[in-house]
Amino acid sequence: MEIVKGTELDEKLLDYIKRDLAPHLFTIHDLLHERENTRIWVVEEGGEVRGYLLNWKPLDSWIIEVHDIEHAEALLRHAAPEKGSMIMDPRLLRVVGKNLELVETHNWILMKVRRGEERLVDFSGVIKLSQSHANKLYDLYRLWPARGKSRAYIENWVRRLPVFGLFKGDRLVSASGILARSSYGGVIGGVFTHPKYRRRGYASKAVSAATSYILRESGLSALYLSSDNSAAFGLYRKLGYEVHSRRMFVKFQRMKG
Repeated sequence: MEIVKGTELDEKLLDYIKRDLAPHLFTIHDLLHERENTRIWVVEEGGEVRGYLLNWKPLDSWIIEVHDIEHAEALLRHAAPEKGSMIMDPRLLRVVGKNLELVETHNWILMKVRRGEERLVDFSGVIKLSQSHANKLYDLYRLWPARGKSRAYIENWVRRLPVFGLFKGDRLVSASGILARSSYGGVIGGVFTHPKYRRRGYASKAVSAATSYILRESGLSALYLSSDNSAAFGLYRKLGYEVHSRRMFVKFQRMKG
């Protein structure tokens, strides 16, 4: 077993990723478009990639994807993450918990839809937000405590990636954005509707706009949601998304002592 610190999406890593693209779409995006903000440690065995641990530095976000649990343990010992959040397969929770102090754990569902399988609703009226809309997006997300993103983060997101919104008068009432994109696929996130404007189909429109954008430039759209969010699950199913797998999202810090 060998662990190599990488900086790019090389052929061996891409071969590993292409076996099942959906869990790796953040990784592809970060290595293609955020290389200066990204670190990755790749574990190889017998000349083949067997997994990796990736860190996106601006938010201390981590992703671990491995073939075997022993590879996860080796990566965690080698990279020694200090703090942050991590997306992982649930089977890795125990080994991650042995190496890091888990502060929060959340059960997530990864869903996906392939081009040609989408069942989108009419999203006329939804617009692609510009920098001038960043303040309104920030104001909308202030009603969503779990989102917890700064104004600077929102401004940077709208500048870097497509974010879609639906207005009623001067008020932004629903939004859905793209968190990662490449020719291999994209990830949707930040789906939120103003509490006073729910159950009117606005989220379906916003997500349809984001999904359509992704599927015009790639063959796969994916998203993550909390496993207890039955309303969102039903919405995404109606739009053609299906369950890919269960995931864990954890917040952690380094073990004390």
